[in-house]
This record gives sequence, C-alpha cells and structure tokens, in this order.
Amino acid sequence: MAQEPIDVAAFLDARRETLLASAEAAVGRAHLAHYEADERTHVRLSVLLDVVIDACRQHRLDGATAYADSLAVERHSGGFALAEVQGAVNVLEEALWRAVTAEAPADVQAHALGLVSTVLGAVKDRVACGYLARLTAKPVSSLRVDLLFKGTDSPATGP
Repeated sequence: MAQEPIDVAAFLDARRETLLASAEAAVGRAHLAHYEADERTHVRLSVLLDVVIDACRQHRLDGATAYADSLAVERHSGGFALAEVQGAVNVLEEALWRAVTAEAPADVQAHALGLVSTVLGAVKDRVACGYLARLTAKPVSSLRVDLLFKGTDSPATGP
C-alpha cells in the first residue's frame, strides 16, 4: 500500500485556531442568520472540523455521515434553512482549501483537497438528504461517496 503523501489530519489540526477564525469571519460575511447571531458558532465549527480531521485520519466516512444525520435532524428541528446549514459547511471548506493551497507543498495539495472535499461533500449530501426526507416524509437515497473514499474497485450492492 502506498504511503499517504501528507498527513492531512495533522496538517489541519496544527492550524485549528486559524481555520476556525477564518471560518467564523466568513460566517459573518455570508450573513447566515442562525450562525452569525449565535455564540455557539465557534463550537459548531469546531465540532465539524473535528469530524473532518477524524475522517481524514481514519479514511472512513462513518463518523462524518452519522454527524451529518444528527445535524440534519437538529438543524431542521431548529428552523434552520438547508441553504444556511450548507453555507456554514461551505465556509469551513473554503477555510480548509485556503490553508491547503497556501501552506501545503504543491505536489500534495490534490491529495489533501480530495480528502477534505470528499468528507465535506459527504456531509453536505447527507444533510440535504436528511432535510428532503423530512420535507417529503420519504427516505432519500444518498450518493455512495463512501465507496469513492475507500477507493474500492467493485460496484456497491445495496443502498
């Protein structure tokens, strides 16, 4: 098995406070009402960053998708618009992308950005499916990004 060209989890963890400060500032610029007026935004972004770091460390999406499922329930019940929740995820993703492109060696950026985007893409997909399921009262199928993340060679069976 080939060695990972960069420890993405360690890279992100070492920049934690800078990443969170950047994402929090972006929340204000994005005018995400439930987030900019809420003192819990730092904690929420920190939890999401932990989810990303953990998924990058383990190369598994189980924790990220479980978090997204609970996030969909909590935010939908709290009256948050889906676009607002997706926007909050996007501001963290943008902060992570800026850090990687500014500080990681060019030859490892694709790997790091791929991991970050896969994790956050899976989170956004599951949150959207959770919202749609609540709006339509029907289960909504998600993309099988977990198979892409694992690098499987065979097609998936089942949902």
